[in-house]
Amino acid sequence: MSRPAIEIDNLNVEERLELIESLWESLVADPSMIPVTDAQKRILDERLDEIEAGDDAGTPWEDVKARIQKRLS
Repeated sequence: MSRPAIEIDNLNVEERLELIESLWESLVADPSMIPVTDAQKRILDERLDEIEAGDDAGTPWEDVKARIQKRLS
Protein backbone atom coordinates (compact mmCIF):
# COMPACT_ATOMS: atom_id res chain seq x y z
CA MET A 1 0.00 0.00 0.00
CA SER A 2 1.37 3.42 -0.90
CA ARG A 3 1.72 6.30 1.53
CA PRO A 4 -1.27 8.63 1.66
CA ALA A 5 -0.86 12.07 0.11
CA ILE A 6 -2.23 13.55 3.35
CA GLU A 7 0.04 13.76 6.38
CA ILE A 8 -2.52 12.47 8.84
CA ASP A 9 -0.32 13.17 11.85
CA ASN A 10 -0.38 16.87 10.95
CA LEU A 11 -4.19 17.08 10.98
CA ASN A 12 -6.05 18.25 14.05
CA VAL A 13 -8.92 16.19 15.47
CA GLU A 14 -11.61 18.09 13.54
CA GLU A 15 -9.73 17.64 10.26
CA ARG A 16 -9.28 13.92 10.95
CA LEU A 17 -12.99 13.51 11.65
CA GLU A 18 -13.80 15.33 8.40
CA LEU A 19 -11.45 12.97 6.57
CA ILE A 20 -13.14 9.95 8.15
CA GLU A 21 -16.53 11.32 7.13
CA SER A 22 -15.36 11.84 3.56
CA LEU A 23 -13.95 8.32 3.39
CA TRP A 24 -17.17 6.84 4.78
CA GLU A 25 -19.32 8.82 2.34
CA SER A 26 -17.18 7.54 -0.52
CA LEU A 27 -17.84 3.96 0.60
CA VAL A 28 -21.58 4.20 1.24
CA ALA A 29 -22.10 5.82 -2.15
CA ASP A 30 -21.84 2.25 -3.46
CA PRO A 31 -22.78 -0.20 -0.67
CA SER A 32 -21.71 -3.15 -2.81
CA MET A 33 -18.11 -2.04 -2.21
CA ILE A 34 -18.40 -2.81 1.52
CA PRO A 35 -17.60 -6.47 2.12
CA VAL A 36 -19.89 -8.46 4.41
CA THR A 37 -18.74 -11.84 5.66
CA ASP A 38 -20.96 -14.90 5.69
CA ALA A 39 -20.98 -14.75 9.50
CA GLN A 40 -22.19 -11.13 9.42
CA LYS A 41 -24.89 -12.06 6.91
CA ARG A 42 -26.09 -14.86 9.20
CA ILE A 43 -26.30 -12.50 12.18
CA LEU A 44 -28.21 -9.92 10.14
CA ASP A 45 -30.60 -12.60 8.87
CA GLU A 46 -31.16 -13.87 12.43
CA ARG A 47 -31.90 -10.36 13.68
CA LEU A 48 -34.29 -9.71 10.81
CA ASP A 49 -36.08 -13.01 11.51
CA GLU A 50 -36.46 -12.01 15.19
CA ILE A 51 -37.90 -8.62 14.28
CA GLU A 52 -40.31 -10.12 11.73
CA ALA A 53 -41.43 -12.73 14.27
CA GLY A 54 -42.09 -10.00 16.83
CA ASP A 55 -39.48 -11.42 19.20
CA ASP A 56 -37.40 -8.23 19.21
CA ALA A 57 -39.06 -4.85 19.42
CA GLY A 58 -35.69 -3.15 19.44
CA THR A 59 -34.60 -0.41 21.82
CA PRO A 60 -36.14 3.06 21.78
CA TRP A 61 -33.77 5.77 20.53
CA GLU A 62 -34.02 7.72 23.81
CA ASP A 63 -32.79 4.66 25.74
CA VAL A 64 -29.90 4.10 23.34
CA LYS A 65 -28.97 7.78 23.45
CA ALA A 66 -29.04 7.83 27.28
CA ARG A 67 -26.84 4.72 27.42
CA ILE A 68 -24.29 6.31 25.08
CA GLN A 69 -24.30 9.58 26.99
CA LYS A 70 -23.76 7.70 30.26
CA ARG A 71 -20.72 5.92 28.80
CA LEU A 72 -19.27 9.21 27.61
CA SER A 73 -19.65 11.00 30.93
